[in-house]
Amino acid sequence: MIEDFIIVDSHTHTYPTDDKANTILNSFTSLYNMQPTHIGKGTIEEVVSNMNRDNIDYTILANFAPIKILHQNNLWTIEMSKKYPKLIPLISIHPEMECDIVDLLKKYIKLGAKGIKIHSSVQDFIPNDLRLKNLYEYCNEISFPILFHCGLTSEFRPNNYSDLEMLMPIIDNYGNIPIILGHMAEGNVNDLLWLSKNYQNIYFDTSIVISGLLCIKRVHDDCWHDDEVIIEVIDRIGASRILFGSDYPFGSPIHDIKRIMNINISHESKKLILGENTIRIFSIKDTYQIDSIL
Repeated sequence: MIEDFIIVDSHTHTYPTDDKANTILNSFTSLYNMQPTHIGKGTIEEVVSNMNRDNIDYTILANFAPIKILHQNNLWTIEMSKKYPKLIPLISIHPEMECDIVDLLKKYIKLGAKGIKIHSSVQDFIPNDLRLKNLYEYCNEISFPILFHCGLTSEFRPNNYSDLEMLMPIIDNYGNIPIILGHMAEGNVNDLLWLSKNYQNIYFDTSIVISGLLCIKRVHDDCWHDDEVIIEVIDRIGASRILFGSDYPFGSPIHDIKRIMNINISHESKKLILGENTIRIFSIKDTYQIDSIL
């Protein structure tokens, strides 16, 4: 904790080995022309070390992988959460998985998965692919959260599969799924205001947009350097709709935490954004809350 804030980083990426981390990060920064490049190594050990140093209580592992290793990567993510209970696992899916995806999701949930991460542009599939219909229906039935990457990656567009318009069929049809749109829905203020007004199940994570450190240059970032823009957005859409996320290792958790803590919004709003919203949405059994009850 920092002061009386429970801190939860709702958006991080990690990789099984140093070699894989280096390969993936170098590939990403080259392919997507990320300037500046990543700030971390993307290892579990580094995440845990940073959490201890910076008093971060929980970290959401929002991992995904190519289809050929996706299942193994999901299992590894869950395994890491067993080894380090303060790490909260999301799994990823792909319509080309050769199995009943709903049955597979049920198995992942039994193992401890708390949500789904989809980066449809990098994973190269249309998010409303008909092969995922049963999955979305099941998530809608049990209100299982999905974190979607939304918008460009850096300033490079490999396809339009993560554009907001491509996510709208899911948003329109599945009103019981807590849907988190990464990167403040690409940081387009008008989209944020429209979405929050018309869809009560839509949330936004702050990663790369409400940032305390210059990270990946994206389309709508410039206006977010102004605290007054952030204050107005929070006032209009509500602090209960926003989740702190860093996009580590492409963003810096501690710099972003400090930025949010220094913005002139209410103490209660900061508590919601920095951790309480994420604990609620992903059904994290927070030990601090349990201790306070006991």
